[in-house]
Amino acid sequence: MAVARSPRAVVGLLALAIAVAAWSVAPATGATQASPDPAVECPPVLPLDQVSAGMRGTAVSVTSGRSLSSFSAEVLGVLQDAVGPGRDIIVVDLSGPAVTAAGGLWAGASGSPVYFRSGGLDRLAGAIAYGLAGGGSTLAGLTPAQDMYDVLAIGEDTPSTASVAVPRALAARMSAASGLSITQTATLSRLKTPLSASGLTDRGLRSMQAAIDRQGLPFIAYMGSSASNNPPPPTARLRAGDSFAAAMSLGDVTTAGIGTTTFVCNGKAVAFGHPFNWTGDTTMAIRAADTITIVKDPIFGSYKLANIAESLGTLTQDRLGGIAGSLGTAPVGSPITSSVTDLDLQRTRTGRSEAIFPDFLPFLAFTHLFQNVDVTIDRIGGGSSEMEYAIHGTRGDGSPWELLRSTRYASPDDISFDSVVELGFTAETLQGFEGEDITVTSIDVPKLEVTKAFQRYDVRRLLVWNGSQYVVREFASARPGRTIRLRAVLRPVNGGATRNVDLALKVPQNARRSGYIEVLGGGSIGPEIPCFIVEDECVEDTDGTFDQLLNAFKNQPPGDAVVARLRLGDAGVLRAQSSVREDTVVGGRVAIGFLLIR
Repeated sequence: MAVARSPRAVVGLLALAIAVAAWSVAPATGATQASPDPAVECPPVLPLDQVSAGMRGTAVSVTSGRSLSSFSAEVLGVLQDAVGPGRDIIVVDLSGPAVTAAGGLWAGASGSPVYFRSGGLDRLAGAIAYGLAGGGSTLAGLTPAQDMYDVLAIGEDTPSTASVAVPRALAARMSAASGLSITQTATLSRLKTPLSASGLTDRGLRSMQAAIDRQGLPFIAYMGSSASNNPPPPTARLRAGDSFAAAMSLGDVTTAGIGTTTFVCNGKAVAFGHPFNWTGDTTMAIRAADTITIVKDPIFGSYKLANIAESLGTLTQDRLGGIAGSLGTAPVGSPITSSVTDLDLQRTRTGRSEAIFPDFLPFLAFTHLFQNVDVTIDRIGGGSSEMEYAIHGTRGDGSPWELLRSTRYASPDDISFDSVVELGFTAETLQGFEGEDITVTSIDVPKLEVTKAFQRYDVRRLLVWNGSQYVVREFASARPGRTIRLRAVLRPVNGGATRNVDLALKVPQNARRSGYIEVLGGGSIGPEIPCFIVEDECVEDTDGTFDQLLNAFKNQPPGDAVVARLRLGDAGVLRAQSSVREDTVVGGRVAIGFLLIR
């Protein structure tokens, strides 16, 4: 199967890591510790130039249920231009019962507001967003409050730098506060985001985390709760410090990043203090979250375990300074529906998931269907399946398109996976088309029937009609415009009687070169993806169209077809094709030469 270009941004486009740079620390001051009211909207900002080492303030976050906990934060220094030009970080040391109980800073604390008392007011200095890699430390980096207010103005963000030099002065102060060596305190990284994923079996969750790790993304996947996209209205008001869920999908497979609300202002909320997917403009669902506990994990570090709760609004911004959106109306996503039947158990399950974050849809389609098959057949193993699916979408000009397909699959090892990988690849390639703004608006699988019987034929021999009978030939020959009659001999993989399938190929009238004939099973064929979709395979620049790509998938033979192809020239260009469908999957391939007679 051809490999398509990477699609537009998908979940977790950037793992933002930064190193601490040299900076002289101001002398300690005797600032008064704050007792903030998290219900206050649009909290006043403590300007960054008024933050100095030794100041003591209060951080607010949820570690259980929806009860707010407060803990202390002492400023160690300010790291200038750490995330990018003009993007500073306030380095603090955290302390208090909540921090001790969690074993240090935890993933999911991102966005926890930190206040300092100044001028008789509790002023927001920033939000916890960074920590030492691996966790287990009380050191944290704060995104300044003004940077988070700027997210509401939808300003343009400056690209981040990868790293900067480590200052001895600040590293020494961090080392003294944490008890770690100067080397261990030399790097601050964006806190990992707990990724709640419902509807996943254990192997599905392991596969998701493996994909996250391969891409170096800052997520910790855990088996979470599902959430419908038509929940009851909010029962509580969102406060600073409350758990905050940014949902990319809802329904059977609910996937949401868990963090903390930094502040609410004029009907909008800001959270995390760092990006989620860093797409700038975005569409996700803002959901409340009920925190179960802070999990102490020796591998990933401590993280917040939470259930996704009621709808709160629509997330519209995903920026360096944090994520933000409007409270109230929930977004409308792209539905993925499926009906899976186990023919052996006579059991059917229908499912529905909804992609709220559009770029997440191809991965969601694969995951939703994979899990629906898994839980319906309730086993891991081989078998056969028959499937129908429809993918609908819109083009750059708003006009609709659709792809309808009926096919079969067979697998000796894992029929769940082999039944759904094609759909995921197809959706990803279509939506990832770079020549036009393509959107997949819905995916429907009205029929996916599975049986544990592994049924497949393989093409074993190819015979050519010589005018009186079918015979074995190393070459077939014909003039332009003539028809070549072929017979494919199929054999069941599990033994049994062979089956003959007759096909015919008409040589194009304008054929000029010889080539070869191949007969193969549809189960061995991927779509003939145009070369402009595949990296580095076009000899010259080609302005390919979405119609060409869509037709490649529409013309892809089903898995139960026996296909004959005539390929001409040194490049083996496909010039003629015919097929016959069988009642089970067909694999294998046999080829012979073709001599053009002039």
